[in-house]
Amino acid sequence: MDSNSGNGKTLNLYPIDYPFETLVSRVKANKLILNPDFQRAYKWDKEGWERSSKFIESCLMRIPLPSCYFAEDEQSRHMVIDGVQRITTIMKFFNDDFALEGLTTFKELEGRRFSELGSLKSELEATTIRCIVLRKENPKKLVREIFSRLNQGAVKLSDQEIRHALYPGALDELLKELSEVEEIKNFGVGANGEKVKDSREGEEQVLRFFAFRERSADYKNNLREFLDEFMETNAESSVDDVKARRLHFLDALEKCKVVFGGELFVDMNKARRRQGMVYYDLLMQTLVAHSKENLEKHRVGIVEAYKELCASPDFKKATSGGLQMKASIARRTELWNALLDKALV
Repeated sequence: MDSNSGNGKTLNLYPIDYPFETLVSRVKANKLILNPDFQRAYKWDKEGWERSSKFIESCLMRIPLPSCYFAEDEQSRHMVIDGVQRITTIMKFFNDDFALEGLTTFKELEGRRFSELGSLKSELEATTIRCIVLRKENPKKLVREIFSRLNQGAVKLSDQEIRHALYPGALDELLKELSEVEEIKNFGVGANGEKVKDSREGEEQVLRFFAFRERSADYKNNLREFLDEFMETNAESSVDDVKARRLHFLDALEKCKVVFGGELFVDMNKARRRQGMVYYDLLMQTLVAHSKENLEKHRVGIVEAYKELCASPDFKKATSGGLQMKASIARRTELWNALLDKALV
């Protein structure tokens, strides 16, 4: 069974029934990529091994299993986009990483590991699971859509987790590196660190800087698609491009710190100062154009100009609703540049 993706709306895919033994060998041979890095790691062992054990028991009971979905990459490897928990459980059990617990049907197997199953070992090895393979010919945009639709459950993947999965390469590695910079890693977490970040928010934040800096003219009011396309186009960036982007990003951040110190990317007029992406985008994109020396020299005036900006009714209007509309971004930048230019004189 094979569907036609010629119209860009339907998937080019094929189903295959893999025995567990084959799945395990393919993972070990790096032909099947579990990549828990983007799947938020293994979750079925949070409260002991009961959930994992119940899955193994269901397999022994021959209960039909939900299909797994794989995406084929350019090297014809298969990347797991749905089913990583199930396949990881199979891997761990075959590796004797846990003993069965909480069984209700095969109670006699309680406490046993895979190596202790006797004749049931070969039965489990031969158990098959339906796997749907999305061919590499599929448009990346369509595969992104499948990622989103398959992950509408309790643990939905973020847009950046999907980009990380689909576009590995030099740019992705740079985003991971720069997301560990203190100011990005701790962006928006609050003084008490009450906000937990686990969806690659920092990487998307760095990506925003590069995309708007290099391709702002291509922005068409859809931030997700804009970042998707930039990441796809630049996934395999050259060594020189990576070096230049790293320097540009760190330079922009340093210039923001020179002016605002520890009060980065906030409305300085408010008693409770929360960092916001509106201020991040605005300051990172504009201050980078000026010399560090000139910014240091006029630091006090720039801070006052920024406070004036944040208090401006026009600016407030441009930050209320439709934050990512191109017209709103342009208006905020226009208002700020007018004040900044005066402050730098």
